[in-house]
Amino acid sequence: MLFVLPWVLGLVLAGMHCLLRRHSLGKADMLRLFFLYQLVFGLGFAGFFGFAGHAFAPEQVAQKIGWQPHPFFQFELAAFELGMGVSALLGLWIRDRRYWLGITVAPSVFLLLAAAQHVQGILTRGNYAPYNFLVVLPDLLLPATLFLLLALIWKSESSD
Repeated sequence: MLFVLPWVLGLVLAGMHCLLRRHSLGKADMLRLFFLYQLVFGLGFAGFFGFAGHAFAPEQVAQKIGWQPHPFFQFELAAFELGMGVSALLGLWIRDRRYWLGITVAPSVFLLLAAAQHVQGILTRGNYAPYNFLVVLPDLLLPATLFLLLALIWKSESSD
């Protein structure tokens, strides 16, 4: 549940925001809000959380994933996740759909390949460690959500 929480929180808070401002928002505005909430919570906070775990508690995180601890590799992973978090938060200020596409692609490739690796670990090694098994769903949901919202944003802006 911990790993899907940022995704769910992004949806719930965006829904509440849209509900509160429903009279002043158009469809494209609502889509952008849902996208921005997923950037902040799905990529941003999740990136900072992943950074903190891999950078400051690599042995504990490795055990919860079912890996052998390797602080150097995990620090590199932490660095990517920190960059992902910072880039996502910058999306709040850089309101350009091409920037949004850029900060969606790299983390999405990472997340989708990470999900494939976690599934492979489950199927080939029976690795049901919590941080291996429980991350598969959000690793799939977040890229799908971001790309769907971006496609809908582009479609709604081109039809305006």
